[in-house]
Amino acid sequence: MARITQRGITKEMEKRVANFLLREIKNTKTVEDLNKIFNLILTREEQIMIKKRLAISLLIKEGKRCKNIQEILDVSRTTISFVKKGLLRPPKKERKIKGKITQRDLKEIKRPTLLPPHGRGRWEFLHRL
Repeated sequence: MARITQRGITKEMEKRVANFLLREIKNTKTVEDLNKIFNLILTREEQIMIKKRLAISLLIKEGKRCKNIQEILDVSRTTISFVKKGLLRPPKKERKIKGKITQRDLKEIKRPTLLPPHGRGRWEFLHRL
């Protein structure tokens, strides 16, 4: 799978993309139409990954055990646990503070950019965080 940058997209663009995708999905009438959308926006590997994760979700809801899901879909226990945790846990919301700065942004600002100096007091910067 291709490497993705950590920066992401703006909230405005994210909203536009979500609305576009929603419109396209609403216009689908058949499985073939849905496959056309998948083929247009996803690579073959991404399609397989998404379909397997959706199948895991379906099988978990049907009450299948982890071992059965592993045998049926040829996926790891880790992947099954990841999907299961996602089903059980509500979506995480980032708390906004000081305007548009999030908790994650604040943590990134506080991280030291250089290695700590050698010798006595080298971990002093941790007390300032």
